[in-house]
Amino acid sequence: MLEDEYVQIAWMYHMEGLTQAEIADRMGTTRLAVQRALQKCLDDGIVRVSIEHVDSRCARLASSLQKEFELTYAHVIPTPSNDERLKEALGKASARAFARYVKPGSVIGVGWGSTIAQTARHMSRRQVDGLTVVSLLGGLTKGAAISPYEVAWRISDVLGATCYYLAAPAIVDDQATRDMLLGISTIQTTLELGRQASLALIGIGEVSHHCTFARVGMITPEEIDELAEKGAVADILGTFVTLDGEPVDHNINQRTVSPGLETLKQIGNVFAVAGGTSKARTIYAALQTGCIRYLVTDAQAAENVLLLKDLMSSRRPGE
Repeated sequence: MLEDEYVQIAWMYHMEGLTQAEIADRMGTTRLAVQRALQKCLDDGIVRVSIEHVDSRCARLASSLQKEFELTYAHVIPTPSNDERLKEALGKASARAFARYVKPGSVIGVGWGSTIAQTARHMSRRQVDGLTVVSLLGGLTKGAAISPYEVAWRISDVLGATCYYLAAPAIVDDQATRDMLLGISTIQTTLELGRQASLALIGIGEVSHHCTFARVGMITPEEIDELAEKGAVADILGTFVTLDGEPVDHNINQRTVSPGLETLKQIGNVFAVAGGTSKARTIYAALQTGCIRYLVTDAQAAENVLLLKDLMSSRRPGE
């Protein structure tokens, strides 16, 4: 356990009034580990009358995210100076947080993207008995390092798990092609495994000409413009949603090979990892879908998401 996690435990205990047992459940650890963290905060002078540490802001933001969006757990890291360092920092933090919830015999659903690839890269190698990892999205034609196949394989490799892939493109030409692919028995088996997952790890994509789907050629610039015109601000496993978390009326949502948002809602324990100053609307929209229970992000993004929450809450009906 690292120092920022000690600070978060101290914040929940001293400032939020949670019990040690409640903190252990939220953090995916033991009560003994919580006790040790609290003692270390006292020994190191982090906790005196108040919490004195640069990460107290992050703990406050995490607490606010949990309250405002009814999350089970949120972890907020300081915002690094550039985007690549941010993705690596988010990957390290999410790898630590996610690992606590991986249990023997579990089925883990896995998404894709550059930040999730960083998460997979920083997971500690260990053998977890009876573990299954299943990709929740079809594959890409390029961009191998961040593809759903590569991300799922990396996670299964470090955890000693059996891995299942959706052996089809992430986005196909039309709904008829997708329906045909979904009728193939091997794809049906993988989709059913995804529905049985007790845990999922996903990224959150933005809607722009620089988004990952556009960069790897799965979506055309014209489609990006159409999606934006219809109000899309985020994608979750290839389902594009509005700021209110509703799927947009665009055929691309009927051309994506994935289990969809309803499956994520059934899984319940869905970890999302995303950050950056431009991602506030994207993260907010994803949280509005009701799919996400755990969030790892950075301080600037968290602050912007909370400001957006206040703004949206103040809207009059119909605005």
